Amino acid sequence: MRFVSLLVLAFLLPVFAYAALININTADSTLLDTLPGIGPSKAQAIITYRNGHGPFSKIEDIQNVSGIGPSTYADIKSLITVGDTAESEATISASSTSATTTITAMTSVSSGALPEYIPIPTLRIITGGDRTVSSGADTAFTAIVYDGKGNKRDDALVTWSFGDGIRNVGASVFHKYYDPGEYLAVVHVTTSSDGGNALAEVVVTVKDAGIKIVSISSRGITLTNNDSRTLDLSFWRLSMGGEEFKIPEDTLILAGRSILFPSQIIELPLADTASLLYPSGEVATAYSLALNEQPTSGALSYKKVSDVEPALSAKADATVHEEAVSAPTTANELAAVGATLPLTPPSDSPKIRNLFSSPWFLGLLGVIALAGAAFIFL
Repeated sequence: MRFVSLLVLAFLLPVFAYAALININTADSTLLDTLPGIGPSKAQAIITYRNGHGPFSKIEDIQNVSGIGPSTYADIKSLITVGDTAESEATISASSTSATTTITAMTSVSSGALPEYIPIPTLRIITGGDRTVSSGADTAFTAIVYDGKGNKRDDALVTWSFGDGIRNVGASVFHKYYDPGEYLAVVHVTTSSDGGNALAEVVVTVKDAGIKIVSISSRGITLTNNDSRTLDLSFWRLSMGGEEFKIPEDTLILAGRSILFPSQIIELPLADTASLLYPSGEVATAYSLALNEQPTSGALSYKKVSDVEPALSAKADATVHEEAVSAPTTANELAAVGATLPLTPPSDSPKIRNLFSSPWFLGLLGVIALAGAAFIFL
């Protein structure tokens, strides 16, 4: 039994001895002071050395500390350890940081200086306010961020939540609503440098765009807004003849009004079809001469002109023009001449000559002559 006890003690003694070793990478000055030949000053020297040079990689490195020579090392080498170097380095770093923070705080308090305080800025977001947009059209949404001092914060992170399941990031973005309705778009702004945070809300009313192309001609393309609101055509496009014209920003068309985009400006080749496209390229409305689209009053399409012009020859035009001009002139002349005509027509009148050549008229004159002669003799 005694032999077994001695055997167990022989195995466990090194374990207890190792457990009692002092880790020179983590021990504080109080624990280091318990080592033989290490007083308070050398204990602090050990801590200062490992804070400046990093953890000891082996126990022999403790001799690099000022005041600890070979004789002191011989007395303590069986009582110390360096443990896990990586763990010790992290522990020492954390301990060093904590100590530095504590010393800084104590220095600030002892000197009477208040700790530096950076206030969280008040952010102001400019979005243009509530708006009405057209369904199916890409619409530009812009947010400009300022702080309380009036400085523009280009470093702000702007996030849009449009209320229809779509989320987008950026100070200036495009978004398309597919269905009419009222949506609440939320703008969230943050500044990572100073912790700024702000929200803004925009009520977006979405309606179908009541706009049509009513005519295409050599003069240009005519659009009509049949809606009860002013439509914003910014960045929409006109397409004809395989080419496109991008409508400039802030181009508006009043409710119930028509506007002509002149051919001199859009510079599109004349064709039988034309389209108005959303900024995304999708077709908003189209016009085709083959479908016999009816233009508005006063508008004449290219198709109508080409149908009418061949039907009128140069001779027909001259005749119509002559009748239109000569008819009033003749009537005026007749009225003027009729006021001064004598009661008896001239002898060279064709009607008078025909009258005297008629046998019936001559017979009547004979009868009148005989009647006159008989009256005289009686």
